[in-house]
Amino acid sequence: MYDILSGVRVVELSTWTMVPSCGAVCAEWGADVIKVEHPKGDPQRKIRFTPSATEPAAMTMTHLPNRGKRSITLDLHAERGRDVLLRLVETADVFLTNFLAPARRKLRIDVADLRRVNPGLVYAKATGQGPQGPDADLGGYDISAGWARPSMAHQMMAFGADEPPAMPPGLVDLQAGFNLAAGIAGALFKRERTGRPSVVDVSLLSAALWMLGPNLSAASYDSEILHATGRYDPAHGPLTNSYRTLDGRWLYLVFIEPDRYWQDFCRRIDRPDLAADPRFETAEVRARHVKECVDELESVFATRTLAQWRDAFDGMEGPWAPVQSAAETLRDPQVLANGYIGRAGTGEQEFALVSSPVQFDVRPVGPVSLAPAVGEHTEAVLDSLGYDEAAIEALRGEGVLG
Repeated sequence: MYDILSGVRVVELSTWTMVPSCGAVCAEWGADVIKVEHPKGDPQRKIRFTPSATEPAAMTMTHLPNRGKRSITLDLHAERGRDVLLRLVETADVFLTNFLAPARRKLRIDVADLRRVNPGLVYAKATGQGPQGPDADLGGYDISAGWARPSMAHQMMAFGADEPPAMPPGLVDLQAGFNLAAGIAGALFKRERTGRPSVVDVSLLSAALWMLGPNLSAASYDSEILHATGRYDPAHGPLTNSYRTLDGRWLYLVFIEPDRYWQDFCRRIDRPDLAADPRFETAEVRARHVKECVDELESVFATRTLAQWRDAFDGMEGPWAPVQSAAETLRDPQVLANGYIGRAGTGEQEFALVSSPVQFDVRPVGPVSLAPAVGEHTEAVLDSLGYDEAAIEALRGEGVLG
């Protein structure tokens, strides 16, 4: 854990992945993040990432976005439950939610409601579609609001797929959650400098659009520009392409400055004749003969294994990478050297859990903690707010705490 947000308290009222992942980042940066859950718990807790609930990583989709927090349970439909929330908000620096505007109004937890008890509160909220417009009050998951609507799936199809490809779990959720954490950090900095709190907004739609920024700008110039013609597309080029090796593996060349690397590359693949071939001497000429060049390189890469190509490319300046499986990525020495994969749990229940992507002071975040159990810290948090044992038991008897 870092101390970047040490002393900051975040009260989180959110479910599923996007906004909880923001809370996890804040916790990893040192904030005290208190997750307020319905007595039945965040529905995300019912999602199993593996077929067997006994597998250590079965609860990955709970641990990843909820690690490092404290959990309390409150029924906010009960007036006394809302009273407890307001007392908690009085002690907070940030209120974090993914509740949509109608729900926030119904529960009386919108910006104005909470700033009556805490005028300096940074109010951070995230939605599927954004805070304005005809669909502002519509919900959405990352597959709909972050994959389908913003054209991400369509753009993947434009590069060769004949149907919308499946999206990895939480892809846009986690990007949007990190964007929201960055926005919170900026808002806290502004408040420190000016004394004025901000309302921070992020959506799945905005996160996906940011990720697709270059392509969307290109599409505004030419709506057909993203319809690539596959591996022989001149814009794609032979040196920004993928090739299959003798042992059935794939690798990517990413020579964005192809002429800079072409001579050395041809030497390393033992084909200096290609560098001397007038059809391939410059990037401009190779673009006119892209099929011939790609076919030549395909035949070359098919003669050696990936391990042999690793040896041939050792020390090469031109960027390239093998297409790795998830298991290989977990063992990747570069990933391990930087501490990008944390270990959660203990003993036989230990499993990999990715750290948040920013490091401070050239230091990995360290051990990654697990998500709390539902309501694990209810009594401790209420005690810190001044509720004695009798008051807590009374709230529990009324069903406010579950």
